[in-house]
Amino acid sequence: MRITGSEPANLTGSLLVALPSLVDPNFRRSILFMVNHDPSEGAMGVILNRPKGTRLADLGENAADSFPEGLDQVAVFEGGPVEKQQLILARMIVADATTSFEALGREESHQLLANLPEGELRAFTGYAGWSAGQLEREIAEKSWVTLPPTTSLLDSPESTEEGESLWRGIMKSLGPWYHLMAMAPDDLSLN
Repeated sequence: MRITGSEPANLTGSLLVALPSLVDPNFRRSILFMVNHDPSEGAMGVILNRPKGTRLADLGENAADSFPEGLDQVAVFEGGPVEKQQLILARMIVADATTSFEALGREESHQLLANLPEGELRAFTGYAGWSAGQLEREIAEKSWVTLPPTTSLLDSPESTEEGESLWRGIMKSLGPWYHLMAMAPDDLSLN
C-alpha cells in the first residue's frame, strides 16, 4: 500500500513493517498491527513479532488476577516502547478482507471463557504511538512499508527467531534489494 494524494490514507487495520533502514532498536525488524490511525490525530499499533517467551500467568499476581484463570496461558508480546507497564489483552481476527483488533477488559475476557473465540488471543506489554503527521513522515522517509494483513502474517511466532524470520520473509517478498539488506548484520563491521 502506498500513500498518495493530498489526503493521507487511514492505515487502521494495516500492517506496518520496518524496512532495513530503520535502525531504532524499539522497532528494528518489527511488524506492527495498526490498531488506530487518524492522520490528523496520530496513530497507535502493537508489535506482532516479538514474543516475550512468557504467558499471562508468568507476569505475577497483579497482572494474572486481572483476567480469568482460563486465560493464564495466553502468550505475551512486547507491544511497543510506550507504557511498557500497561498490559493489553486483545483478540485478533482475520476474516475475509477485514481484520479486527479488539482490546479486552476483565468483563469481556470472562465472556470469552463461556464462548471460545474463533480468533487468537494475545497479550501485549506496551504499545507504539505516533503524534499527528509523525508516522506519515517516517513512511515518506522509507522507514516503513504498509501491507494488508493476512492470516499467515498474523500467525503468532513462538520465539524471537521465528519473529525475525517472519520479518525476513516479508523483506524477501519485497524484492532482492530488501532481501539483501535484511540479511546484513546489525553491526556492519562484522560483515
